[in-house]
Amino acid sequence: MNDETIVSLYWARDESAIAETSSKYGGLCNHIANYILSNYQDREECINDTYLAVWNAIPDKHPNRFSVFLSRIVRNLALKKYEYISAAKRNPSVVTSLEELGD
Repeated sequence: MNDETIVSLYWARDESAIAETSSKYGGLCNHIANYILSNYQDREECINDTYLAVWNAIPDKHPNRFSVFLSRIVRNLALKKYEYISAAKRNPSVVTSLEELGD
């Protein structure tokens, strides 16, 4: 299925647009998310969030190149997830015991 048809399915609010996007660009989305996120569950969550973001964004925007539009969304969501995971206050590699601080 070509990109114009997929975008028109999104415009018509047809849920098969998500399945067609996954079928055609699932590998691309997985590759981008895999490059940024190491955890399988985080990648899957990012890809699912991408489909939701595309579903919500398409009525307002008509992308010239759907693959670039989709890639940008998955990359930005993966980077946000990576930032969240690796934040200093949640990163166990920077945890210092209270005994070490007391010395």
